[in-house]
Amino acid sequence: GGVDSIRLGDSIIEYSKDFRFYITTTLRNPHYLPEVSVKVTLLNFMITPDGLIDQLLGIVVAKERPELQEEKTKLVLQGAENARQLKEVEDKIIEVLGSSEGSILESETAINVISDAKELSIEINKKQAIAVKTEAKIDATRETYRSIAVHVAWLFFNISELCNIEPMYQYSLVWYINLFIHTIETATKSDKLEVRLANLDKFFTYFLYCNICRSLFEKDKLLFSFTLCGTIFQYKGIMDPGEFRFLVTGGVATGPDPPENTTPWQQDKLWKEMWRLSSLNPTFSGLAESFAAAPEEWKHIYESTEPQREEIPDPWRQNLSTFQKLLVLRSLRPDKIVSALSLYVAEVMGQMFVEPPPFDLQKSYTDSSSVTPLIFVLSPGSDPMAAMLKFAENMHVTMETLSLGQGQGPKAEKLIEVAQSSGSWVVLQNCHLAVSWMTKLDRTCEGINAENTHPMFRLWLTSYPSPEFPVAVLQNGVKMTNE
Repeated sequence: GGVDSIRLGDSIIEYSKDFRFYITTTLRNPHYLPEVSVKVTLLNFMITPDGLIDQLLGIVVAKERPELQEEKTKLVLQGAENARQLKEVEDKIIEVLGSSEGSILESETAINVISDAKELSIEINKKQAIAVKTEAKIDATRETYRSIAVHVAWLFFNISELCNIEPMYQYSLVWYINLFIHTIETATKSDKLEVRLANLDKFFTYFLYCNICRSLFEKDKLLFSFTLCGTIFQYKGIMDPGEFRFLVTGGVATGPDPPENTTPWQQDKLWKEMWRLSSLNPTFSGLAESFAAAPEEWKHIYESTEPQREEIPDPWRQNLSTFQKLLVLRSLRPDKIVSALSLYVAEVMGQMFVEPPPFDLQKSYTDSSSVTPLIFVLSPGSDPMAAMLKFAENMHVTMETLSLGQGQGPKAEKLIEVAQSSGSWVVLQNCHLAVSWMTKLDRTCEGINAENTHPMFRLWLTSYPSPEFPVAVLQNGVKMTNE
């Protein structure tokens, strides 16, 4: 008979209808050619907020209340054992019913099996009733830790969007969860649950800020602080998402055109923006009219060298929150929004969130391991080699350097292989110049594990921002900038 076959290249091979081909990717938003997309089924396995919250809740409870987690595990095992016993009883009854001849009531064996089954069923139901009550108590106690799990989960989705600013800003969930575990082990303890949760919240937020900041360029650090603040206040319901979007975009014109701008010193573009702000929500209703009626009361803001520190006229000064006043400033002096954001973040989050920690090579090294690459994200004029050579000298470690380029790939692989065994360091410079070798670098880093690597080994990489740099290496590595 005929055999199903398909053509692969120049070859014809037999094909089974049971064949399935699965492909995974570390790319967060992969783009495939149309002819590929129509032939495959794409599944998004990105974790959801609810799924991450449950995962983090399990971690924090296991660390904070291990006896609860142990009890819950026992209940799960007990439930499985009860189900197994019931299945055995059912099978016995079926076997007896199938093998008995004549009336079941005349079979002593059948009567005994059914009686035993009834007793066992009653006993299991009692156990299950107790287990349900116990599990309800455990779940109620677990729920008291939900606030910190929600906080940490939302911040993960905040940092997962940073790659839209710069392709090198990539962070893995495994790395992120390790930060959370470190927080649980390090944050100040307290017998009062409310105090302990507040300590975890405060410690993790700043710890995350420090770890992310060392991998950001200076121009993006305040932006990260503000998005951190916006994420926290939006999930808590303190900040209106519509107002946040307006501050970022200036709003979108949807209604009729505004009246003619009658204020000579205000640009037409900013007048239209203020008009859109007036219709954003009831809080700002009448703002543009109030401004147009008495522009001289607002002129001191326009003329000030520090408009972000000036007060707006009443009743807006009293009716608007500090954040809402930023939206007004945007429609008067958008050139000072960055300075105003810095003051706002310092006021609501603390001064430490606008003063990034200084670059610390020793701290970055301490956070790494033999299987974790250290990546310098370069900017024009920056050269970390002098600092690295001095650091290697202080650590009494041999360091081999290689500038990547055409034909340097095999040399790099050999250096890594030797250093893995000897425990020395390898520095591969200018990875952005070896685009064709990046796939090999990805596979090489994937093959580095604790079993085949000396604990002192370190792989250092330097690269300008490049969309071709392996995502998996970025997500699992320790990233640094030093402008």
